[in-house]
Amino acid sequence: MSSRHCTPPRQRVKSTSCATNGGVTHRRIRVRALPVVVAVLAAVLLPACGPGDPAAAREIATDPPALASALPATTPLALRVAVRAFKEPNDYAHRNYCGAGATEVLLSAWMATTPGVETAARGIGLDPASGATGAGTAAGINTFLRAVVAPQLGGDRYRGEHVTTLDGVVSRLRADLGDAQDLRRFGHTAPVMLQTMTKTMPGWRGWQATHMITVTSAQLDTGDPDVDTVTYAETPSTVAGYNGPDFQTITLRQLWVAMQAFLTDDPADPINVIS
Repeated sequence: MSSRHCTPPRQRVKSTSCATNGGVTHRRIRVRALPVVVAVLAAVLLPACGPGDPAAAREIATDPPALASALPATTPLALRVAVRAFKEPNDYAHRNYCGAGATEVLLSAWMATTPGVETAARGIGLDPASGATGAGTAAGINTFLRAVVAPQLGGDRYRGEHVTTLDGVVSRLRADLGDAQDLRRFGHTAPVMLQTMTKTMPGWRGWQATHMITVTSAQLDTGDPDVDTVTYAETPSTVAGYNGPDFQTITLRQLWVAMQAFLTDDPADPINVIS
């Protein structure tokens, strides 16, 4: 599993992400289409984040954390990206490797050959006894991808954020899975990584641990969280507590329940979305 994760049912590790890497991700500022007035107001009212400033690695959502359904919106591209399934080693030593496994899945959209689970674990600062943090994982992903994306973007592709509303999550899924610029530049769009708790997720049989998943597609046509769905990769082994297929599809409401549980259960790790 991932950050402070999948410990087998006989020994639960405190849900605290992988070894705190401390390193906050360098972020690429991706300009999204906004009305001119909003852009001007933002420039005047919002404080800037300089390079290396921890605030530059995450964006704290300020709207209330209540469940909200995203309004339907026309999406120019299908919200999906091709990835390769990955399975973590089925042994006790790798019980907390969901951060590395989810990283392997995400990188497979960008790289013909991914670095391997041990290299991925070292790159994201994973502690085998506790897992990986959101900040460490975001930083590691950007390091792995730098040679691929920097020539086109002039900087890193992913950023870690603290997102406290379902609408905030949905907007990032739309933006990344349906990124027309990424499709033009790289031939594919971008997977999104999320932090959750496992208890209510399929395949976990009620076992509770912090977890990282990579979302590879979404159906967000109705704006109803009980109808719209996401599909994500599951990489943990049975020793880590997961018994299910390599990919799962759940409703937005189910996803948000698992994400809210993470926000409540692991406040020490503020970064819960990597997009």
